[in-house]
Amino acid sequence: MIARLLPPLALFLALFLALTLPAQTAAPTGPVVGKGTAKEGDIVTINGQDFRLDGIDAPDVGQKCKNVKGTEYDCYELSRRMLERILNNDEVTCTPRKEQGKPPQLAICVVRGVNISRAMVQLGYALAYRALTPAYAADEALASSHRRGMWAGRVEAPWEWRSRQQAEKLKHTQ
Repeated sequence: MIARLLPPLALFLALFLALTLPAQTAAPTGPVVGKGTAKEGDIVTINGQDFRLDGIDAPDVGQKCKNVKGTEYDCYELSRRMLERILNNDEVTCTPRKEQGKPPQLAICVVRGVNISRAMVQLGYALAYRALTPAYAADEALASSHRRGMWAGRVEAPWEWRSRQQAEKLKHTQ
């Protein structure tokens, strides 16, 4: 008799708990506003919180590019400095795109009414990250055709550079 009551009792308990316990889903966070600093060419820090600029990818630490004369330079640092100039120690608003597992959180960030991701791509100091969104592909094409920023010389897409670095690291460990 008790064995026949267990399945309906378990179902009743599950329904009761589902209807009475508060939901554990995270509410989307609102905009974060404050003085922004450039941690990397595609990461803005506001009040100690990092935000990865949505839709773009900038050179990574150690990544080198070549200028129009073929001379190598630190394009990571150049990209980071350009982001710092765009921020200009002004108030930045970053609106997280959605909740994510690992930081930094993707966000659309604006300074003085200007979309920072778009500005970085238009000036040629970051690339449109098409795997995430096609939003800045036209801006990148324009920057590239006008040889702006890093496009004045040779730049390797950051995701391709990371992939090559991983492959080289694997080759050396074998």
